[in-house]
Amino acid sequence: MKKHSLMVNKDDQFEVDQDILTSAFQWFDNHSTNVKLIFDENYKIVYISYSAEIIFGYTKDCLYGSHLLDYVSEDHIDLIKKSVNSLGFDRVTVEIAFKNSDGNTVHTSTHLGKIIDNHKGKTYYIGIINDISELKTARKMLMNSEKLSSVGQLAASVVHEIRNPLTSIKGFLQLLEKDTQEQKVYFDIMTEEIEKIESITSELLYIAKPSPNKVQNEDLTTIIKEVCLLMRSQARLNEISIEFISEEEQYHLNCDRSQIKQVFINLIKNAIEAMKEPGTIQVKVYQDDVLTVDVIDEGEGVPVELKDRIGEPFLSTKEKGTGLGLMVTKQILDKHHASLSVLDNEENGSIFRIRFY
Repeated sequence: MKKHSLMVNKDDQFEVDQDILTSAFQWFDNHSTNVKLIFDENYKIVYISYSAEIIFGYTKDCLYGSHLLDYVSEDHIDLIKKSVNSLGFDRVTVEIAFKNSDGNTVHTSTHLGKIIDNHKGKTYYIGIINDISELKTARKMLMNSEKLSSVGQLAASVVHEIRNPLTSIKGFLQLLEKDTQEQKVYFDIMTEEIEKIESITSELLYIAKPSPNKVQNEDLTTIIKEVCLLMRSQARLNEISIEFISEEEQYHLNCDRSQIKQVFINLIKNAIEAMKEPGTIQVKVYQDDVLTVDVIDEGEGVPVELKDRIGEPFLSTKEKGTGLGLMVTKQILDKHHASLSVLDNEENGSIFRIRFY
């Protein structure tokens, strides 16, 4: 019987039977909480662990020799192809949705690597698939919780913003009862004020709805303008103005509109809360080497030791802050292949910089 030596330390070693090693690896295979697989350049599965039956509902024999892409959700096929094509000899990690035997979606964090068979001149790919469906559900619940928190904080300021246009409308209607000679001017003003109410309330309702996770081509400048309109009411209560600056009229981005709105609501809300004195928040959109957005406040700034930790849960510079807003923000940006960094503003305050890759 063939035996293998295992080094324990420099002075001690012992031998293990091949049968024991085979049994041990089979045990690992049968009881693993993730799926291990190997596939070739044509995505043909040449090896897969027994644990696939636990996670996907398919037997090992059923999956062996089949086409991996047949089990990938249609909207993630291009993503896995892109990830495989970009592989060097370092692993990459990508979130891929698979279809199980019941037709339901299994969300995974999949580690991919590449190996080359020098004897046959073939390339193979290794995958370790971890089921993160429960984690995705928890993230979604957290994001919805953060949205409701934002809506609640905005409610008081929105009431103030709505009250002023309604006062104008009521006053002009009273005047119209007495004198209709200037009614066109009055009607123009009333129409403008009503449209303002509609815009604010529709934005508030849009943010409050659960995200549809719908990615499509959007104009980023329009999205940010809408958020600035929504947030100006809260800013005015603190004697803060919001200035939007864009080098171009439009910047197109493939994104989930609702989620990207949530990102800028969180960042502008944080900027308002960071400013103890009246001032201006600038939101700049420009094309550097990549599409970039800066949210610039005039607050006290972020301590150096916390800059690299921004996005950690429950990490906040505010007395009653939870840090969950920035955590949700970073998760959304990760999904959109974007980064968030914090820089010092030259005069005072901070620059929260988003870069879309």
